[in-house]
Amino acid sequence: MLFMLYWYPKMKKLLLSASILAALSAAPVIAEDEMIDPSDLTRVYTQAAFFVTSDADVRMSSMFTGAWSENIQFAGFVEGNFGDASGKDGDNFGINYKNGRAQYFQVHTTNNAYMPRAGFMLDAIHFNVKGAEDAMLGSVGAIGLINPAFTGGAMVFPNANYTFGEIMGESVDGFMLNLFATIPLGDGGAFVQAWPEYMNVSGDNIKAESTTYNVMFNAPIKSNRSQWLMTKLAYGNQDMTLGGEKLEGDYELKAEIGVKWFF
Repeated sequence: MLFMLYWYPKMKKLLLSASILAALSAAPVIAEDEMIDPSDLTRVYTQAAFFVTSDADVRMSSMFTGAWSENIQFAGFVEGNFGDASGKDGDNFGINYKNGRAQYFQVHTTNNAYMPRAGFMLDAIHFNVKGAEDAMLGSVGAIGLINPAFTGGAMVFPNANYTFGEIMGESVDGFMLNLFATIPLGDGGAFVQAWPEYMNVSGDNIKAESTTYNVMFNAPIKSNRSQWLMTKLAYGNQDMTLGGEKLEGDYELKAEIGVKWFF
C-alpha cells in the first residue's frame, strides 16, 4: 500500500509528460527562415530543455528531428528525471535517477480540410522504484490538429494514448485523453496553453484514475526565439483502488519552470 501511494503520483507525471511531448513533437519540417513558434503543437524542432518542479525534481530532455519525405516527418526524444528517491515526505533535493523515457513520433500531412495534420507516437517508460521491482510501461498514442477555421482561430489538438505494462509484477493497461488549446499573447511570441486531462489505468488488483487541469505560460528570452522560459501549473487529483480498498486523493497544485533551447 505504501509503495503504491509513493509510486502512483510519479507514474502520473510520466504519463502526463508523455502526452505533453506528443503534442510538442508533432511536426512539419521548419524552413530556415521561419520563426520558431512552439505554440503550434504540430511544429517540431531539435531542442534541449532543463526544468525544476515544485517537488524539487530536475527534468532534462533532448529531441532530434528529421523527415522521411516531404509529407512525413519524425522526432526522437529522450528524458531523465532526477531527485530525492528516498520516498520520504517533503520536497527534498536529490540527484538520484528516478525515471526515464524514450519516444518515437511520426506526423503526416493529411491535406484533410478538418484535420490537416495527424501523427502517432510510441513510448517506452521506465521507473526506478526504491525497494521494489522496477516498473516498465509502453504507450501508443495519436494527436491531430483541428483546422483553426472550425475553432474560431484557436489551435486545438485532441490527443489519446493507450498505456500498458507491468507494475509490481502485475500487468496493467489503460488510457489517457487530452484536449490542448493554444492562445497567443501579443505579437512577441508569448502564449498560453491549456488542457484538461483524464487518465484511467488498471490491473487485476490495481485501479488508478485521475483528472488534471493544466496551464502553461511560455515566452521567448532571446529575440531570435532560440531560447524560451517555460512554466506550467497543474491542478488535479488522483484516486486509487488497491486490493478492493479505495483511496481518494485531494486536489493538489503543482508547478514547473524551466528553459528550453531550440537549434
